[in-house]
Amino acid sequence: MKKTIHTLVLVLIFTGIWLVLNESLAFSQILIGLFFSAVSILFTNRYLLEDDYLDAYAIKPEVLLHYSLYLFIQIYQSGFSAILKIIKGEDAVKIINYETCMRNELGICLLANAITLTPGTVTIGKNGRLLQILAFQDENTFTDITEGKSCSPYEMILRRMDR
Repeated sequence: MKKTIHTLVLVLIFTGIWLVLNESLAFSQILIGLFFSAVSILFTNRYLLEDDYLDAYAIKPEVLLHYSLYLFIQIYQSGFSAILKIIKGEDAVKIINYETCMRNELGICLLANAITLTPGTVTIGKNGRLLQILAFQDENTFTDITEGKSCSPYEMILRRMDR
């Protein structure tokens, strides 16, 4: 019963996303959204995942909210910083090999996506816990962390998914 309720909640969330992306609340769009959401979840559970969708992608709401807010702020801060670097001609780049302190595969993927979403950095490779990051030459967020062997602020937030 609990699994059915969780699946229905996911179908409603995905349908809501469908409606927002289609910018329509027409009855036909709602039906199409419900259909594709249900089919996507069932197909994913049956053929693409080893574990159940809810087990594989469970994120506590408070962690998701904290992560989203932090990411939103970082995107804007990094965007303005990247604009200034480009205007000043300080746009040389380097590749950083960064080993994350997380073990959760979902957390590592969210970290890689956050790095790519943040202007001035792009995750170009992932091998287990090792991420290759293309960043501005003077980027010190990940080089300082690598030398000190501590977790980045992103990781500190995402590590709470496991608790």
